[in-house]
Amino acid sequence: MNIERNIIVQLRNWKTKAHRKPLVLRGARQVGKTTVVNQFAKEFKHFISLNLEKELHQKPFLDAENTKQLIDSLFFVNNLEKDSSDVLIFIDEIQEVPKAINWLRYFYEEYPKIHVIAAGSLLEFALDKVSSFPVGRVEYLYLHPLNFVEFLRAIQRNQALEELEQIPLTSFAHHTLLELYNKYLIIGGMPEVIKIYAQEESMLELADIYQSLWSSYQDDAQKMGR
Repeated sequence: MNIERNIIVQLRNWKTKAHRKPLVLRGARQVGKTTVVNQFAKEFKHFISLNLEKELHQKPFLDAENTKQLIDSLFFVNNLEKDSSDVLIFIDEIQEVPKAINWLRYFYEEYPKIHVIAAGSLLEFALDKVSSFPVGRVEYLYLHPLNFVEFLRAIQRNQALEELEQIPLTSFAHHTLLELYNKYLIIGGMPEVIKIYAQEESMLELADIYQSLWSSYQDDAQKMGR
């Protein structure tokens, strides 16, 4: 099940900008950054997906002496011709290799036609530790948890979405929309939670998901405390 996110429109606008810069996708853990980029990647001819928690994916960034070597390595490993166009490079968990963050400026200066998106679960804290962050050579988008409209779309309440656009609300829709909004406030906007709720239509199945999310937040807190 794919959840349609509003940020896709902003990503499409970024893709077609005349003076596009590498994009840093910011947001809390588990809000769906990786999922959104993977969905967006379907609109490109070629997609290079990297996760810098993996040593194999770190190697090109650590070994390259210049941007050409880095691009040549990434294209070779992914079986792309050197002159391939309509390419999206996604660098996930980029905070694991601070040198990779510095490379973003050179993508902008030397390979502006290549689309580059970077993201990371602890990126917010890594940015403060990078000595030469490419200020002015990247742009940002922030992905939040699902809002109410996205929630309705995810649980396929299409009639509720249509009624929500009516001003003023019809009297028969007001009560149902208020109930749905209260349910949204209880469930929250985390994609994994909403996905399970949409499939099971029961909040009883969500306790384990909440516990898993809480554990991941605690792990992050421990990493930041080191």
